[in-house]
Amino acid sequence: MKAQRNNEQDQVDLAAMIERASIPLLLPALVQLTGDTRWLDERYTPARPVGFSEDPTGGLEPQIRAEIRAAAVDAVTRWQKGELEPAVPDPEPTLMAALMSQCLGAPVPADYAPMLSEQLGLRPYRPESVREQLGAAGREFSVAVIGAGISGLAAARSLKTAGIPHVVLEKNSEVGGSWWENRYPGARVDVPSNLYSFSFGDKQWSEHFSQRDELSEYLIRTSQELGVRDAIRFGVEVHSARWDAERQLWVLSMTTPQGEETLEASAVITAVGLHNRPKIPDFPGMDSFAGKVVHSAQWSEDLDLTGKRVGVIGSGASAMQVVPAVVDQTAHLTVFQRSAHWVAPNDLYFQEVSEADHWLLANIPFYWEWNRFRLYWMYTEGMFPALKVDPEWDTSQNSVNGYSESLRRFYMDYLTRKLHDQPDLIEACTPSFPPFGRRILIDNGWFDVLKRDDVDLIRSGIAQITPSGVVTTGGDEVELDVLVLCTGFQQQRYLYPLEVSGIDGRQLREEWHDDNARAYLGLASPGYPNLFYLFGPNTNPPGGSYINLAEAQVRYVTDLLVTMARDGIGALEVREDVYTEYNERLDEANRSMVFALGRVSNVAPPRDSLPHLACHDN
Repeated sequence: MKAQRNNEQDQVDLAAMIERASIPLLLPALVQLTGDTRWLDERYTPARPVGFSEDPTGGLEPQIRAEIRAAAVDAVTRWQKGELEPAVPDPEPTLMAALMSQCLGAPVPADYAPMLSEQLGLRPYRPESVREQLGAAGREFSVAVIGAGISGLAAARSLKTAGIPHVVLEKNSEVGGSWWENRYPGARVDVPSNLYSFSFGDKQWSEHFSQRDELSEYLIRTSQELGVRDAIRFGVEVHSARWDAERQLWVLSMTTPQGEETLEASAVITAVGLHNRPKIPDFPGMDSFAGKVVHSAQWSEDLDLTGKRVGVIGSGASAMQVVPAVVDQTAHLTVFQRSAHWVAPNDLYFQEVSEADHWLLANIPFYWEWNRFRLYWMYTEGMFPALKVDPEWDTSQNSVNGYSESLRRFYMDYLTRKLHDQPDLIEACTPSFPPFGRRILIDNGWFDVLKRDDVDLIRSGIAQITPSGVVTTGGDEVELDVLVLCTGFQQQRYLYPLEVSGIDGRQLREEWHDDNARAYLGLASPGYPNLFYLFGPNTNPPGGSYINLAEAQVRYVTDLLVTMARDGIGALEVREDVYTEYNERLDEANRSMVFALGRVSNVAPPRDSLPHLACHDN
């Protein structure tokens, strides 16, 4: 429970604050605080949210809302005075499912209860500590974590708690990964900040969708509060990892501030992420351009766009943030678009979190937890039905089932309302694939910018770069002073450019054919013992927060490492038959999803148990 009793509460008009509170969040909080399950009755059930929209009234009648708010004022007042302790701080799965369903206004299976109880902090994960066992046995067991971004910090925290010796190798001078590296104008998260955060490291965010600087500060502060910084070696880039079968350990080759070094570890966790190696297009004549060229992920702080003719290649997530942020500085801006994306409205995108919301999240028992749950479901599981292709559905109309069609119409209505007076732009901004064929983007002024007279949207391909600008495949030449590459990252080339050699010298990059990575649960591959990937193959979610997934992956890997350290297991790898069967199931499932459609250029099963792994004693 995040809420804490404090003296400030006595000076706040509680009834006025509760009047600002969200009814769907108060309902499960009331049950947990008082133990009164009448708040789960159907008459109090709120309306289910539509898309990413939120209705704090829950769609309930005024008298019902008044009854709920009055009960909340009474319960919180008694809790503040110390007259009431939470009746159900850790609900069992059946009750947890009922609470989740009431908060959402729709049924939620009990299967979700353990995961979400952990994610909401109601039942935090704490690994078994093997510190004393390792010391008593005199065994050497160590883990090398490559990367100190979101995954690396979660892994370091978990390993520290488990008492497993470890080192984190980070190529940058600070933690944060892509949130340390990406400094382009307008950079911010596209998932609500109260969801895009660690379950164990909440924060009073200043904005609903926080900007890069606040996110970077959050990750740095979290690393300090967790006490994991002593285990991090900054300025260290790992080039290769080789499995030494005779000694059952990994040998890492790396460049450090002191020069070339090697490091040995019993196990390796890769936490290098997907957004840390920019994809630089190799257009003919790129080197001849006389102006400045910058990738969005390598933004130069002294880059001045004032009065410049700027070309932006790409129209994805980073472009959609960069363009509105810089357009007022430029003399003229040209967007070179390869394909359009579905864009969703969100009134909270630029809004600061109000003082009332801050107070509610910090002072109402279980309010923070249920806010996180509702955001999780709206941005993650709630969108999953839109991904499944109905075999009887006519997909030629850019939808794959009834729910997908309702979303398509919603996004299309929004697009046409924003661009109603410019039919050419409507046609240019209409995607050629169904919603969630690619990640849905949030409108941060994108459509308004495209309507400006000093902005052009060009859909022709790029034939070549000249000293003075860009020549399109349509034969037009666009004169430019600055070229901004919003061309994404080497996402398909997992672990690139790290070279990994496994049993008998087998090469991971060759087996993955460089851009066709596969793994068991996205975490491990046969032939590469004691090697675990975070944010591995087929784990990039089509929506929601990756941080939830990172914590689940870290839990799985930590449990394995604890077992190895405790039981003296020298080498552990996934069995070939289990790996193959899992990927066959994954491929079969993906064939029925929206992103498998031909015109579109993943959800793992539950955690499996140790018998699916081949273990070798020391």
